[in-house]
Amino acid sequence: MSETRTPDWLLREERIDPPKDRGAFLRKSAEALRFALSKARRVDERSRLALSTQAKLATTLLIVGLVSASRTFLFVEIVGAGLLALLATCESRKLARVLILPLQATALSAIILAPSLLLGQTRAIVVVPVKTLVSTTALSLLAHSTNWNRFTCALKSFGVPSAALFIFDLTLKYVVVLCELALETLDAVRLRSVGRDRRKARTLGGIVGTLFLRSQRAAQEQFDAMTCRCFSGEYRRFKAPFRPIDLLAVAVCSAAIALFAYLEFAPRCFD
Repeated sequence: MSETRTPDWLLREERIDPPKDRGAFLRKSAEALRFALSKARRVDERSRLALSTQAKLATTLLIVGLVSASRTFLFVEIVGAGLLALLATCESRKLARVLILPLQATALSAIILAPSLLLGQTRAIVVVPVKTLVSTTALSLLAHSTNWNRFTCALKSFGVPSAALFIFDLTLKYVVVLCELALETLDAVRLRSVGRDRRKARTLGGIVGTLFLRSQRAAQEQFDAMTCRCFSGEYRRFKAPFRPIDLLAVAVCSAAIALFAYLEFAPRCFD
């Protein structure tokens, strides 16, 4: 009886060297989503001046409105000096996070207004970027010193309709949920990818389609859960207790209005 011999081709080691792909799309997309999630989940330390959310929101919106309407550059300079003093109390890490978006917005406005130099409009290219910097810095300070869930109560206390609050609340929550789903999908695609992907558009379409289907299912589950809990779509008005520290916000608002009125109308009265 002859002995069965194993073929030589079965004993040879088989090496598979697929062409390498840089995977820049998957890597950069995952990094961007992780950065967005870290910002959404981050809860910054409370401000040293523990003002209520209503006071901070009202003061910020008033300052932004007055800066936008001001026709005297001195008022913008005074508000900017006040914001600079407030920024001086922030830690270095928080300061970098607060200033990154205002600086980008200021640079963009300067680039847009650059052609006005050819027409001799030198004032516009100075005033508009400075106003943009002051306004966006005030809004960035508000965003980084207040938890997002407190904005719903603050906006309701100002009489914002419940439909707008409902959209705002769900948008903030589901941005985080969809970012997590997209990150999980990207990680799954990256781990299952072998060799070079020459059809990246199809890969992107599959990720977007998966996100759409899962978001549709999550929306239906959210609707069923709110129906079972008898949610009528109405948010109760939140009455925040007035604290002594909130008098500081009242003083700032009063001083800003008085200064704005003096700088805008007093010179005209004496002309």
